[in-house]
Formats: sequence, C-alpha cells, structure tokens
Amino acid sequence: MRINLLTAGTRGDVQPAIALGLELKNAGYTVQMVAFEEFGALARGHGLDFFPLRARVQELAKPSLVGLAGSGAAVFRTVPELIKLFRELFLLMTADFWQASQESDVLISNTATAMSAAAVAEKLKIHHIQTSVFPDWPTRAFPSIFWPWPAAMQTGEKNLLAALKGAFNLSTYVLTGLLFTLGLQPMIERCRTEILNLPARSSRRNRQSAKPSTPVLAGFSEHVVPRPADWEENIRITGYWFLDTTVYTPPPSLQAFLESGPPPVYVGFGSMPSQDPEQVTALVVQALTLAGQRGIILTGKGAMGQGMAQQGNNESVFFIDSIPHDWLLPQVAAIVHHGGAGTTSAGIRAGIPGVLIPILGDQSFWGQRVADLGIGAGPIPRKKLTADRLASAIHQAVTDSVMRQRAATLGGKIRAEDGAGQAVRIIRQHLGV
Repeated sequence: MRINLLTAGTRGDVQPAIALGLELKNAGYTVQMVAFEEFGALARGHGLDFFPLRARVQELAKPSLVGLAGSGAAVFRTVPELIKLFRELFLLMTADFWQASQESDVLISNTATAMSAAAVAEKLKIHHIQTSVFPDWPTRAFPSIFWPWPAAMQTGEKNLLAALKGAFNLSTYVLTGLLFTLGLQPMIERCRTEILNLPARSSRRNRQSAKPSTPVLAGFSEHVVPRPADWEENIRITGYWFLDTTVYTPPPSLQAFLESGPPPVYVGFGSMPSQDPEQVTALVVQALTLAGQRGIILTGKGAMGQGMAQQGNNESVFFIDSIPHDWLLPQVAAIVHHGGAGTTSAGIRAGIPGVLIPILGDQSFWGQRVADLGIGAGPIPRKKLTADRLASAIHQAVTDSVMRQRAATLGGKIRAEDGAGQAVRIIRQHLGV
C-alpha cells in the first residue's frame, strides 16, 4: 500500500511528518513525502521517496510577514497577508498533489494541506487522513490557537463564568475560521473545478472536518494539552512525533565550549527570520550578560534566512548556524525560542525550562501552555522584548528549582511516549492492513 505524506510548512511541520513516514515505512508501507524542495535532502536522507512542490518555503516566514506580527490585535494585520499567500500557493500545491498522488492509496495531510488533500482524495476515491501538530479543533476549553490573546485552559468548573468563557472560546474558532474561509473559498473552488474537474462545494462543507469514522491524528502529548471533553471522538492524541538524529559529531570548538563551564542557555528562533538580525543578537547577548549566563546562539541558515547574526565566539557566547535539538538540548540549562510547535516539544522532551518569545501563528498558544504548566517563564511577545525582560526570564528559568523539577518530570513523561508508533497503530487499524 502506497501512502503520500502531503506536507506544507517549515521544518517544524516537516520533521514530525518524516518521523511518521519512517514509522509507516518500518510497518511495511511504501511512503512518499511531498513537500517543499528545501526539505528533499532531509526526507531522502531518512530513506523516504520525495516529490518536490514548486512553491518555496521562504514565502511562509518572509521577514516582511513576520514583521507584521505582534501581540494582541496586531496579529489580525497578518491575516490578509496570510490569505494572499495561501491563495498564491493553493493552485500550485493542489496541482502538485494531484500529480504526485496518482499511484497512491492513502493521503495523509497536515493542517496547511488538508483542504487540497481532501479534494485530491475525493477525485481519486482513496483514503485521506488529517494530522496536526497543534490543537486547532473547536472546543470550549481554550480559544483558537490563532486567536491573538491566549488564555489559560478551562479547569472543568461548572458555573456561569465558566459557561461564558466556554462560549467565548468557541466563538473564536468561528471567527478565525470565517476569516480564512472567506479569503480562501474562491481559490478552493478554482482548484476543485479547474484542476480536478470536481463540482463546487458549499463553504459549510469546505469547513467540515474528516468523516466521523476517519481518525484525525493529533501529534502532541496529552501531558501538554489535555484532551478537551467536547472534541469529536475521532480526534486521536498520539504523543509527539520526534525525528531523532542518527549520527552527529559536534565541531570540536562547540564540544570544548560545552565542557568549559556550567551548562549554557540555548537561544534560537527556528525558522523565523528577523528584519534586523544584528539588533536581535545584540539584545540577546546583553540579556545573557545581565543574567550572568553563558549562551549558545543559533543564527539559522538556508532558505528561511537568519534570525540572529553571526558574531565571534568567546568564553561566554558560542554561535552556530545549525544543530540537532535532540543532541544539544539535554546538555543546556534552559531554552529561549520563538514558540514553534517543534522547538517547544523538543525543549519539553529535554526536560529543561523554556522562555518563549512568540512571533506569530500558534506560538502564543505554546507560550501560554509552557507558562501554565509551570515549566517556563511567562511568554514575552516579540514586540515587547527587551534585554531586561529577557534577562529576568532567563534568570528564573535557570535558578527556579521548582520550575526545573517540573520540567524534568514532564520531560520524562514525554520521553516515555511513542507518538509516531501510536499514530501508525491507529492508521493500520483504520485501513485494516
């Protein structure tokens, strides 16, 4: 049986999909990854077939779009840009998915590809299974992850205030869903009618999720996001899908830095490029100095650009453009990052406290979760970041013994899970093979 993994996004989206693909391959399926060309080497390096999308990953986090983001109502300024971006990508992606899936028996999509994948699967009359690495299904328990004002999860209390909060939380899914549906509906119809020769569908049907009998795979842990009581039964939380590094030899200078003093603080903003890398780097270095901590700073490289600027290494700060999280994070004291789903899960798995600096998308949600779980300082929105605020948060993450114990305990629980394996067991049960 041939399975196509249709994945659009940054490395934090692609890497878990590859981990799932490896488990599927080990279970005897033939697996092909369909993603941006920039991730071809990563997928092929892990033994998966690869079909490149014509669109480019740079568009997903270009500095001009990142620069629009912020806290509160400012986030809504990114919505028109995101809709315009996905309109441009949608036609290309759907055409590529159609071409790549001709011999497939099953399509597995992520959040960004679900609508295209559903249409292609409908045309080919084959299985379609949706996945997501963040909780983007309506619930009364918490607002939409795209809502700009994240809130603590409901505790299950039954009173008027809790009922009002629950109703408000549900309304945020309606609003954010309506914004994207209105923006993308014309392009969805074009894809269906012009590329796939399918009839148009109502906007209501386009917003519908998978059939009740089809599992929807949630690639995160119930220890981090407890399952809301009002989710549909077919939403299955599996645990995180981690892609471990098989072989990594660190540069001798990095190994020497790690061994030359106490565990440093790791600072990296993943796939988020910066409009002013030099300014961000100066702020981070100043914060580390104020907090009295050594640091390893990820500058970033490749298609997405730089989040911080390369500077000379010294006894207090070490700069590197790329490094496997699963190798490094168990050796550091804390992690400062943007709050992407992949980096957040890596930090939690390592059992270290986090300081999250959300920029856009689901990052504010993860920042709130880390704070609510007591495994990190409160999130600092990028627009409100100062050296003093960051230094205070780093100091708390490194010195708060209760926080550090909570992080270590949760890390042990996450490491005990087999998320990708559980996902494959659910898929096999659904397919019957």
